[in-house]
Amino acid sequence: MVQPSPYTPGEIAHDVPGRADHLDRVADLLAAMSARRRLAGRVHVFVGPRGVGKTSLLREAQRQAQAAGHATVFVTAGHGDLVASLVEALGLGPLRWQPHTVASRLREIGVSVGLPGAKVEASFAPGEGATVVRRLEDLLRATAREVLDDAGGGAVIFVDELQAADRNGIQALAYAWQHLQAEPEGVPIALVCAGLGHTEDVVTDAASFAERFAYRQLGSLDEAATREAVTAPATALGVSWETAAVTEVVQRTQGYPYFVQLHADGVWRAAGRPDAGAVLTIDHVDSARAGIAEDLDALYRSRWSKASPSEQRFLTAMAGADEPVVRRGDIAATLGVTTGSLGMARRSLMDKGLVEVAGHGLLSFTVPGFRDFVRESADVDEGRSR
Repeated sequence: MVQPSPYTPGEIAHDVPGRADHLDRVADLLAAMSARRRLAGRVHVFVGPRGVGKTSLLREAQRQAQAAGHATVFVTAGHGDLVASLVEALGLGPLRWQPHTVASRLREIGVSVGLPGAKVEASFAPGEGATVVRRLEDLLRATAREVLDDAGGGAVIFVDELQAADRNGIQALAYAWQHLQAEPEGVPIALVCAGLGHTEDVVTDAASFAERFAYRQLGSLDEAATREAVTAPATALGVSWETAAVTEVVQRTQGYPYFVQLHADGVWRAAGRPDAGAVLTIDHVDSARAGIAEDLDALYRSRWSKASPSEQRFLTAMAGADEPVVRRGDIAATLGVTTGSLGMARRSLMDKGLVEVAGHGLLSFTVPGFRDFVRESADVDEGRSR
């Protein structure tokens, strides 16, 4: 009997090795909220490039929150208006509204509602924002008290892809949360988010005081956590890894969580979906090499295609630098433009998850190997795609 692969490239991971500190931070936040029966005033935001497991971390934190007796809602920003998504999630979740009630509450809060089944979108004019904030604040307060009265726990809101949320929605949520801090007693509710590396810039552009949120970096795994991510899923099925095979996967993946899952899954398949008692060897790693290379090439090409022609020239200039961390001034010099003119392309590439800030005035690629792909696929001297 063959066993399905326990690895999950491109899916929400079942386990999140190496993230104990991040989960402990959330657990401490919720424990304090629950014990004091009051607002968890500081918003936690986990930031990092795509593929490092931000969504998996949020989902694991959600499972742990539910196990601790809290009511939770999970919203992915960027699909319509953030305020509308929150109202719908809270209404159909902890507040147990009927669907028709959600529509009427959206109208009350200042959100326009389309035809049944259509996407809802917020649209409030200047001056109406304060009304939206007050009504969102009331909704959050009512949710916390409903959960407290019903089950004695708290409410936890998880928002993924926060950098993709609309500016008005971020602003409304940030201000509502700030207002709740004035009267936090009896309002046990917490907000935990995740987003790309530039999420802090996006959020503080909408509400400057949001710089006081707790932004925590989520990066590649260290060697010990990478080894655990490779071996633990197989061990659970009675399959072991040869030490040399694990070491090779660790070196190839550089601790990048998506690559860890992709390589381990490829090795598992190369071994013929082994039964309990089998051993994954260096030969299986070598056999998986071609298939993994195809998957990586497809990933890199997909990312490259997301960039516009001008953005591809930007990426080519980055890839042509001597070091993987590149000064913005050097990119401008290569392209023959001013640093100020790079702003739009830089922000767009960050929104697309292709580059990230690596320090003041510094940029780097977000995915291991993508720099080499660009160097090999583009004419770095001319700054144009072949």
